[in-house]
Amino acid sequence: MRKIHIINPAAGIAKAHLFIPKGIEVYETKGPHDLERFIEETCKAEPEIHITVYGGDGTVSEAVNGIMAAGSEAMEKTVLSVVPKGSGNDFVRNFAKGENFLGKVDVIKCNDRYCINSINIGFDCDVIVETDKVKKNVFTSGSLGYIVGVVKVLSKELGTQLEISITDKNGRVRNFNGEFLLTALGNGKYCGGGFKFAPAASLDDGLFDVLVVNKMSKSTFVKLVGDYRSGKHVDLESCKAGPKYKHLLKYYQCREMTVKNISRVGIDGEIFETDKAEISIIPSAINVQMPSLDLTKFKNTKQ
Repeated sequence: MRKIHIINPAAGIAKAHLFIPKGIEVYETKGPHDLERFIEETCKAEPEIHITVYGGDGTVSEAVNGIMAAGSEAMEKTVLSVVPKGSGNDFVRNFAKGENFLGKVDVIKCNDRYCINSINIGFDCDVIVETDKVKKNVFTSGSLGYIVGVVKVLSKELGTQLEISITDKNGRVRNFNGEFLLTALGNGKYCGGGFKFAPAASLDDGLFDVLVVNKMSKSTFVKLVGDYRSGKHVDLESCKAGPKYKHLLKYYQCREMTVKNISRVGIDGEIFETDKAEISIIPSAINVQMPSLDLTKFKNTKQ
């Protein structure tokens, strides 16, 4: 099987700083979305290929969209691996300190884009915008940058009027119309540089987990953040909001979802302007191979 390692020099990643085995083909990206283009074209021509990308969640997202755009044969035969070199590395956190993984994972489709890890609407989406402004600073990268983004958004009026429709894992349709702080979807468990927002989520269960948080006061939100970061807001046995938080949020495992009356959506950390998000799951979409990771051993840079 052909093997290609892909790096992004613009993100501060240089071959001299990486351990890449001799004889491995290396491709250096040449600009924004070049990685996605290169993977799509390469996988269409030669789908049986093992691609290793160096970067963060934005890099992983481009790789996934490239594989999906290449078509069904690439989805069946291409293998994706990730070396975490981003500021958040939320996708690879799903493999941290666990067993080696080789298998199929699900992919979420949101409008015309594909998502491997998380989708954010409302508060978290606004935080992504603010975090992007500060994460280039070495002192506010990773989780600290996310916290700075949270503080900046908290200084504004909270709550967004949303129309939400979900189809849960049992096929039941649930509709919500009102003011919400946020809604977030997880194929993986983490967002924001380690916030365990979807603690019951699994990359290969054919479902995405949905968190819908009611509008609340700033003081109530601040009290919630600690448990939100550690995943204690959800009861893992029932896969529902924990008893302490039932009046503040809802948690479902779903197959489809539509959110209306929005202005933008965050897909794996990238912001897209839109007034509606139509979301569905594609089970067992692509092949992923990942070792057991200890993220404390990786020195992260930009995405």
